[in-house]
Amino acid sequence: MQNIIKSIFVFFFLSLFLTSFCFASNGVQVPETFEEARDVGERALETTTEELPEILERIWEESVLPVWESMYDWFSENIWSKVKDFFGSRIEDEIEIRKEIVDQEFEMEKEEAKEELPGILDKIWKFIRDVAHKLKILWK
Repeated sequence: MQNIIKSIFVFFFLSLFLTSFCFASNGVQVPETFEEARDVGERALETTTEELPEILERIWEESVLPVWESMYDWFSENIWSKVKDFFGSRIEDEIEIRKEIVDQEFEMEKEEAKEELPGILDKIWKFIRDVAHKLKILWK
């Protein structure tokens, strides 16, 4: 909510600031009363809030996005392809070597877990019984 209020104040002061330049440059008469100034500011604020999203979207699509896309394309062609070529064969070889080791370690861990499981289940059951016993004492 505070961001919305801050944005409204920024747009309001920005519109007043910009309209004062418009009045000075176009020879338009400056409002003499506060009500006239408020009306001009409200119209400027309405115009800004209606047109600003479209302007920002157009700037993003026509200026910002093409620059980022060209940077990505350049990085992909000049840097990433070389890195991938350099490390690609080494990584594939290392994956094959480690795949066998990982499979062996997985089987060993699985066997250890099967051996330890009954002990762990007994400990969990004992813990649950102790907690239930303590809860009975607290409820009395």
